[in-house]
Formats: sequence, C-alpha cells, structure tokens
Amino acid sequence: MRAYLKRFLFTDDRISAQVKYLSGGERSRLLLARILKGGGNFLILDEPTNDLDLPTLRVLEEALVAFPGVICVVSHDRYFLNRVCTDILAFEGDGRIAHSVGSYDYYIEKRGRSATSGKAESSTKLSPARAVSMKASSKPRKLSFKEARELEDMEAQILAAESEIARIEALFATPDFHRTHGAQTNQFVAEIAAARQRVAQLYARWEELEAIKAAGG
Repeated sequence: MRAYLKRFLFTDDRISAQVKYLSGGERSRLLLARILKGGGNFLILDEPTNDLDLPTLRVLEEALVAFPGVICVVSHDRYFLNRVCTDILAFEGDGRIAHSVGSYDYYIEKRGRSATSGKAESSTKLSPARAVSMKASSKPRKLSFKEARELEDMEAQILAAESEIARIEALFATPDFHRTHGAQTNQFVAEIAAARQRVAQLYARWEELEAIKAAGG
C-alpha cells in the first residue's frame, strides 16, 4: 500500500498523516488512488482536471493511461484529451455526435478535411444525367502493387505500435515509476499518445485498403 501511495506522490511522512491534515491537492490524489485501487473496469470522470495542480494532473494522466478498463472522460481540456484519450465522441450541435478514433487533434484534423471536401463537392456538382452517366461507366479499381505490399505489412506495423503502447503502459504500472523514470514522464506520455494515434491511423488505412481489395475482386 505504501508503494502504491508513493505512485501518487505521497512521501513517507505524508502517508502516515491523518486525512484531515492533508492539503487540497493531497486529498485529490488520495481520492483518485482510492477510486483506482477499488478496481472495476469502467470509470466516468466529469472535468477531472478542474482545480488540479500540475503534479496532481500528471499523476492523473499517468493513472488513466495505465488503467486497464474503459474510461469515459468529459473535458474541455484539449491538451488533457490528447494525452489520455484513444477515441473522441464530439457533440457537434444539432443533435450530431461524431465518433473519431485517435486524439482530439486528429478529430479536428479530420473534421477540417471533411469540411474542405464538402465545399469542393458542392462547388463541382454535376447534372443528374452526367452524374448517372459517370456512375454507370465507373469501375471499381484494384489495389496497386504498392498498395498490396502496404496491406501485407499492415498487420506487422499495427503489432509493433501496439507492443510499444504495452511497453510504456507496463512502465507506468511499476510501483517505483516516479523514482526510476519520473524525469521522463512527459516524454513517455507523449510517446504513448503518438503510438495510439499511429495505431488509429493504421487501422483506418487497413480498412481503406481492404475495402478497395474487396471491391476490386
């Protein structure tokens, strides 16, 4: 238990202190430790970064990254979302909820591309007769040689990226992480976020290539 509490930045003397003597930041870390220690496989957090000091925020991010279950986080903190989230459910207004695999920045990038594509499509609309003619004459294309090789290597690339995520998560889970790797925390958080975004992009590309392969016969 002492080793577990040290992961949440409690020193030996503070571990022995009564709760009523803890500071606000220490009480937040203790509450987080109790929640995660309680087990379960699903957490719902509403604006968890509010009123947290920087050390406590880092502890929260590390704990969520290492959590083995599913976490639903509601937050306006874009930087926090980029560091801990693997999927985004964005409420875009008018009852629209968009799901995007990857970080918040990746969702924004895709939304921007979609908006640009929509404008280009609306500016080049064809007459119904022309559209039907083009649709009738178009044929599904086959994978190019380069795309076929890319598809063959895709599974190995995904496995390598997921292995990197597992390696970093295992580091976060070690009881003496802050003592042995504390100075590299930000580096590891950035690396795992990049690896997760890489996995999301690889899966999206894999689905794209498989769809072309299936359509081309």
